[in-house]
Amino acid sequence: MKKKFDDDYIINPDNQLELMKKNWGGKGTVPIDCPTWAILSVDHMGREKKPCCIGSAENSSMQPICEECGLGCYSVLVGYGMKG
Repeated sequence: MKKKFDDDYIINPDNQLELMKKNWGGKGTVPIDCPTWAILSVDHMGREKKPCCIGSAENSSMQPICEECGLGCYSVLVGYGMKG
């Protein structure tokens, strides 16, 4: 899409876009490569969401399967050099 549209439409650098395509890896609902330590995600009541922004603050709620995740919601951090 970046090649099809003007550079002003998609401003993300190529390395960040590539990071968003990858599998971030995990063991069940425990992230491995995803830098969840860098951002505090909370729900509408201010409760911390686990393990990341697509998780839930309720322990009994469904949790994302980190080993199959390809969301890359934190790729902007890694794209600009923050690694944990």
